[in-house]
Amino acid sequence: MKKRNTQNSNGISISDSIVMSVKQKNANPRKPFSVAITLMGFISVIMSFFGMFDLNCNTKAVFFWGLAILAFYITLSVKGGKALYIYAVSCLFFLFAAYKKLAVLVDGYKFIYNVIYKTSFSTRVNYYKKLKYILEVPSVTTLIIFYMWLLAMIICFFTICRPNPVLPLLVTFPVLEIGMYNGIEVPIFWGMLCIAYWLALLAMSTIDVGEYSGGQSGFVRKNNLFFPKRHMKLKVTEKCGMLMICSVMTTALLAAVVMRFTDYHRSDSLNQKRIDIADAVEDFSFNNLWGSLERLSAALGFNFESNDHKLGENSRIRYKNITDLTVTISYPVTCPIYLKGDVNAIYKDNKWDPLPPSAYKSELYTPFNQYNVHPQDLLPSVFAAINKCSNPNRIHIITGPRNSKNSYSPYCIINSENNVYTDDTMIQQSGQKKGESTYTFVSDNLLDIICDMSQRTKSTFYIGDILDQEYMQKIMDYSKENGLMNNDGIVSFETNYPLIIDERRLNPQNLLTLEMQDRYNRFAYENYLRVPDNKAMREVREEFSDVLNVGEADTPAAQIEILNNIKYKLADMCDYTLNPGKTPYSEDFVNHFLLKSKKGFCAHFASSGVLLARMAGIPARYATGYVILEKDINAGKTNYDGSVTINVKDNRKHAWAEVYLIGTGWVPFEFTADRELSDDTDEPSSQTTSPNKTTTTKATTTTSSSGTVSASQSSATSLVPATTTVTSTSKAAVARHHLPKPVRTILVFMLLIASAVAFILIRRRLILDSRDKKLSARNTSERVINIYSYAEKLLTELNQKCKYGNYKSFASKVEKWYGGVYFNEGDFEKLTDIALRTRFGNTVPTEEEAELCLKTVKQLSETIYDKSDRMHKLRLTYISVLK
Repeated sequence: MKKRNTQNSNGISISDSIVMSVKQKNANPRKPFSVAITLMGFISVIMSFFGMFDLNCNTKAVFFWGLAILAFYITLSVKGGKALYIYAVSCLFFLFAAYKKLAVLVDGYKFIYNVIYKTSFSTRVNYYKKLKYILEVPSVTTLIIFYMWLLAMIICFFTICRPNPVLPLLVTFPVLEIGMYNGIEVPIFWGMLCIAYWLALLAMSTIDVGEYSGGQSGFVRKNNLFFPKRHMKLKVTEKCGMLMICSVMTTALLAAVVMRFTDYHRSDSLNQKRIDIADAVEDFSFNNLWGSLERLSAALGFNFESNDHKLGENSRIRYKNITDLTVTISYPVTCPIYLKGDVNAIYKDNKWDPLPPSAYKSELYTPFNQYNVHPQDLLPSVFAAINKCSNPNRIHIITGPRNSKNSYSPYCIINSENNVYTDDTMIQQSGQKKGESTYTFVSDNLLDIICDMSQRTKSTFYIGDILDQEYMQKIMDYSKENGLMNNDGIVSFETNYPLIIDERRLNPQNLLTLEMQDRYNRFAYENYLRVPDNKAMREVREEFSDVLNVGEADTPAAQIEILNNIKYKLADMCDYTLNPGKTPYSEDFVNHFLLKSKKGFCAHFASSGVLLARMAGIPARYATGYVILEKDINAGKTNYDGSVTINVKDNRKHAWAEVYLIGTGWVPFEFTADRELSDDTDEPSSQTTSPNKTTTTKATTTTSSSGTVSASQSSATSLVPATTTVTSTSKAAVARHHLPKPVRTILVFMLLIASAVAFILIRRRLILDSRDKKLSARNTSERVINIYSYAEKLLTELNQKCKYGNYKSFASKVEKWYGGVYFNEGDFEKLTDIALRTRFGNTVPTEEEAELCLKTVKQLSETIYDKSDRMHKLRLTYISVLK
């Protein structure tokens, strides 16, 4: 039969379609299949949850009410029609009953969450305290029954009546994810059956390509044509769902058999990858968007780096217990070895930034570049001059893959031709393999030697004793320029140590460095005493006035005494913890730590120490890197030549203060309180110790889902900087007050969606404001050019583009196709003429001509929008932003 089209006077086309009928040979078991799929979805979710957690409830009551509720809703869904009114009433009754039983449901939630918490973190400590355990069984039973009630309502309706996977997935996936997120194994059979249910529901909802009519008649509109809906009685959606379930379960069975015979186990790296992603999502913060994206991308295996690391954005610190550096030293030492990776000097907006390049162009610093002298050499020069250090040590550092782009160096490095200096902050090595560096350095306890020797004195030497002619000339030029040499060639300058001027130990370069120390003193005091002038810092200064207002310290020993007093007060006031919580967005990081929370890790203590030292008149700056402790050296591998190789773990990542001691140089100073190691608890907590009190610190020993035992190793400096999130397989380090993690994950994704919407709306607003400004420019020539440019963009929506710059023919073509419909006939040609005269004829259009152009383009815009379908309108409004 040939299809016949007719059209009436109203412009409506009616198209006949062929009607086909077939004789039904076999029954189509749609309803039984949908009921079976519903049963599999409902039972698999409940059994998966009970398989992960051992809940204390009335099992018989749960079983009875579960079956009764499920049977009730299956019956209503299969019957359909007016029975769905009863369905709707039951939903209202569910809400009313939940309101009446709210207190019981809250208690049930707390009891169940305690079970989840203890199972997930392998602890016997309850998250919710002071619960009446006589109420556990009835409240848990009630909550489970209410959940099954909600589950049955949603699954039955959206599986039997209107197949749709959205709501069923929202009420079933979080139940499984609660366990999977925390590394708890889901029962294989029930977990796979649940996944099969999700896929079956997805297949059922999409197999009809959106034309599921439910047995009802009607029309489907396609463009300007109307077609009758398909009214086929022999739909195969449910059959496809059953086929999907069978396929998934068969695949799972074969996979289980293969894994059983091959003894396959998921690798630790995969387990760690999952934990990294979960931790990155949990710590996601829009206040620190770039830092959060960097952590998330690193967890996913991408390299996205951001310099926007704000302090206080990490609520806790976790360790992976992996090796970050491999270090070999020539001989073991008893004092900590600090490996500096980054130094910052300016504290602003809860961030540490380096000095600006302009600071190194000042008159005070210019001579260092002129004479090729580096402030980093001042400290080793002092130690060589006072001859109070042992033989230099040698260190070889190999950075791991995670730190391949970073370079780390110890303090008091002896000058070498391979040293590459960065301003007055860092030293790197050249001419070695990528990721490797070797330094010769003084590994003695720097502060002890400085305290013993610091005293104001005058040092002199005869210029003629300098054998190196190049350096003799440099020293002579500098000494004459700064008035340090008399007519007899005697050079004299003040120092804080009785220097032994002996060229056998003190080379000419070190001698020139010592001579220039006074200049660098002034540079350090000019640039490293800055403290933000705001209310937060004034409050801190007032609180610590007793240790800050002690007069001027003019020797290194006096400076160290002030620094120790600050450290002791910090230890008395503040506690060290790996779980300090985040700093509120509107508050200052240091002020919040010192005066409010009084809990923090190394970044809190180091940042506070730097600012307090500056308030006391001592130059200081913020350093990050790694610290190697005596226990790490003792645990290292001793080589045949007496050297020691140490695997530096990620829990040795650290932040500390660098302080400038007068005439001495930059030395590390530890403001973080000392800690002792103890193994009597499963939750990480620690307290500070001051000279007047002794405190035992608790460490963490937990077992990860992969079976690996990791312990948080603590000591005087085994702390982690806030600028780097360090994760761990240990999950015991959790905040004491937080939302359940699945809820937090859902909220993060909701916030991501909200941010995307906000971005689209803000972008639209900015584009509209910019266009309005251009279309209303005071200069009519500029206004007309902008109007024509806007018109060209609008015409691209009609697939019209001006090629080869032939504007006249393009205008004729547009007039031919769209004149009198999208704008007044002839107006676009007038717009083109005015624009061409303005652009190429150097004529200024009148206001009337500009208004005509604007009117034409507005008509074009409005007509294009009115004639577009919904999707095109959305694209015009929010993507192209042409309307």
